[in-house]
Amino acid sequence: MPIWTLWLGAVLVVAGSAAQITHRASAARALWLLAVPAFAAAAVWAVIASEFSLPLLLIVVVAIVATVVLTVITGDPKKSAAVRRGAE
Repeated sequence: MPIWTLWLGAVLVVAGSAAQITHRASAARALWLLAVPAFAAAAVWAVIASEFSLPLLLIVVVAIVATVVLTVITGDPKKSAAVRRGAE
């Protein structure tokens, strides 16, 4: 199970990256946020599997962190209070 969920997560991340390239940031973030549960399911499966695989677990954790970072850095920039006051 973890292998196909990793592939599903990877496809969602690639699709999100394609959406980001075509200037569809909200679609990209949505696809990346859908990838996180796929990676989390793979992590849970790696932990509860009869043959514990530390490399697989590390790969999944890195994938989750990278996906969350992609989502955060592509978010809408927060305007400071000074910028908002100047715009008014």
